[in-house]
Amino acid sequence: GQSMLQLSPGLQKMKLLPFTFASYDKKAGQMAFFDPKRKDDFVSISGSKMRKLARDGETPPPGFMDPEGWQILAKYYQGLNKKEEL
Repeated sequence: GQSMLQLSPGLQKMKLLPFTFASYDKKAGQMAFFDPKRKDDFVSISGSKMRKLARDGETPPPGFMDPEGWQILAKYYQGLNKKEEL
């Protein structure tokens, strides 16, 4: 991603900040920046996995996302499934 942005016209002068990877911290019960020293304490929840959970009506781990926000997201993805079935 960063390499592509640097090649984009007009963006060469822009300073791109490094991206810190966030994962679900099982010990803390919330999202946190990944700590390689505690790699077994973290679960990566990719966008694809998150969308699948939402489509299937499953609930993510507590602390992954605000429950109200998750309900909105799940409703959206479940609605997409219904449209595909038509």
